[in-house]
Amino acid sequence: MFQYFPGNYMWSLAVMRAMASGGMLGEIDWACKELKDAAKVGPAGDNEQWHRAWKKLSDQVYGIAEEAAAKGNTITARDHYMRAALYYQWAEAFLPPDDDRCRLTYALHLEAFRTGAGLFRPKVEVVDIPFAGKTLYSYFVPATTGSGPRPTVVLSDGLDGTKEEMFYVALALANRGINCLAIDHPGQGATLRLSGLKARHDSEIAAGVAVDYLQTRADVDPDRIGMMAASMGGYYAPRAVAYEKRFKACAAWAAIYDYRDVWVRRFKAEPGKPVSLDTRAALGTTGDHILHILGVKTYDDVLKYLETFNLREAAPNITCDILLVHGEDDKQTPLEDAQALYEAIGTKNKELRVFTHEEGGAAHVQLDRPEPALSMICDWFVERLS
Repeated sequence: MFQYFPGNYMWSLAVMRAMASGGMLGEIDWACKELKDAAKVGPAGDNEQWHRAWKKLSDQVYGIAEEAAAKGNTITARDHYMRAALYYQWAEAFLPPDDDRCRLTYALHLEAFRTGAGLFRPKVEVVDIPFAGKTLYSYFVPATTGSGPRPTVVLSDGLDGTKEEMFYVALALANRGINCLAIDHPGQGATLRLSGLKARHDSEIAAGVAVDYLQTRADVDPDRIGMMAASMGGYYAPRAVAYEKRFKACAAWAAIYDYRDVWVRRFKAEPGKPVSLDTRAALGTTGDHILHILGVKTYDDVLKYLETFNLREAAPNITCDILLVHGEDDKQTPLEDAQALYEAIGTKNKELRVFTHEEGGAAHVQLDRPEPALSMICDWFVERLS
């Protein structure tokens, strides 16, 4: 994977994620070009300077959106609101979770997305789904082709990702005639930040509530519903379809067999000492965030909490069509994990697609080259949900 900040995997991965999600290289470079020295501070960079740089970019792009909206330039306004939403996400991403600027910046992220979403035609709906006395935050992107009840994919991201970051995937599905309901599962995005719901191993519960909601919509074919998720979602999605049998197809974009083992590899464990992070590990977010997402206090607690986050019992119970997409040089979850999951899956209608260095797309979630992986996954859903 190209490292915009050589030696700083977390920041470089963030740049590639922002690019994949619709960020513009010129804008990102404008924000980040003065951060080269800051990237070398400590094991993960000076995250205070990172916040200021991305917040400056976000505010500028949001201001352009507001000016365009005031003049009636709807397309310009829409596109700038959507990129501002993306950039606000990254301005908030590496702040300590208890920093009050997180709440303020994330509110701007949601407001920019909501405003931009309302300018699409057909309109993108922001949807609040009741769950456990609180809310699963989501949005619904209607298919842009076809008529009548349409196939639909439930979409989500990973450990520190958001449903808004996955909007480019939702659009790719919609343009192929598939509705998309993108949700923040417990432990993700707004469901974590606003509902306070921490990550849970039984992802089929939230996924089932999402299906319940979809079955109330006249524009959804209840017999043609799939699920797709990326990164840590490579655990969530297979787990969900193993026990929620209303799903017809599933795609895991970066597959996970045992999520506790993923974090065992990221920690240093020395006899008689508390567990600590290995500063050489490839991490997509800070150590503070795994604690916040799980609602625990120590890294020892992390490993205990994650004991149930594996697919050993669930994988043999998967009966729907399933696609695993992985990179041969995934720094966060090695290929062996995807292979172990593939072997354990019960259905014969399973496929493991590995992208190599030679063809491009060998990194985590193919962030070194998102295409053709994205199109391949979307076309796979067209075939399975037709």
